Amino acid sequence: MDGGSTNGAIEMGRAFGCKVFSFPHLLYNPGKRVALGIKKAKGDILLLLEPDNIIVGKRWLKEMVQPFLDSPDIIGTFSMYNSYEKNMPALTRYFNLIGINDPLVYFLGKSEKEPLYSSVYRKGELLEQRGKYFIVRFTNNTLPTLGDNGHMVRRKPLLKVLSRPNNFLHTDEMSTLESYGYNTYGVVRNSIIHYSGSNMMEYITRRTNYKKHNYDMHRATRTYFVFDARSLKDWFYLIFFIIFSLTVLPMFLESIWGYIHKKDFAWFLHPIVCLLMVIGYGWSEIRYALSKVTGNKNL
Repeated sequence: MDGGSTNGAIEMGRAFGCKVFSFPHLLYNPGKRVALGIKKAKGDILLLLEPDNIIVGKRWLKEMVQPFLDSPDIIGTFSMYNSYEKNMPALTRYFNLIGINDPLVYFLGKSEKEPLYSSVYRKGELLEQRGKYFIVRFTNNTLPTLGDNGHMVRRKPLLKVLSRPNNFLHTDEMSTLESYGYNTYGVVRNSIIHYSGSNMMEYITRRTNYKKHNYDMHRATRTYFVFDARSLKDWFYLIFFIIFSLTVLPMFLESIWGYIHKKDFAWFLHPIVCLLMVIGYGWSEIRYALSKVTGNKNL
């Protein structure tokens, strides 16, 4: 579901037998492209793979499909880890070390992946370990940010709950699936690379824009909140994230702890990225409040 690529992606897709749909007018609306793709797909299982994702290993696809073959109760699968190659930028390595491209999501405990040093999956209710994957059940209170960056999901149940035909918001759709009882996942002990680039300020801009277009503009209709203002636990973690980031030392100590377990100097970006995200998200919230007061949606 292409948005007007000029880098050879369309030709490569067709060379490998893919049916390519190109929508240059939807270049800046990937959610609508995904929604269209879900409707056009014919298979039983969908792979939601973004262009900044890199599959790791020749057996990745087979490993991801296996839980579906073993159990009809499995609604989706995803990799337990993010990983990286040594020559990748430090910023990309850092995000893959913690398992998510946003330290706030990591601190809130909402990342679906584990940090690279972890050997056990600690999210949701662990039902069983079977071969190379864990079977995990999530509830509304334990559901992490599912449905993006290399996730697989059964197509027919997803079609039933597709709430926004013109804008697929992966966390909302997975939240709705959970509310219908589709709550059991296969967490495969493999990895996928999420390439985040190397430019820190470009990253901050991307994250605040993502917040604006996928959260601020839809607060009244969202069904899943990375930060849920109704949750005392989320408030507790948010306050400590802000305090720890502003005082720097706790995040630096966490960098040391991470480095001891997985030696990579990219860990020491942790206090810098956390501090910049507090500033970036803080300014974004101020702009949102001003837009509500003034009625100016362009703020």
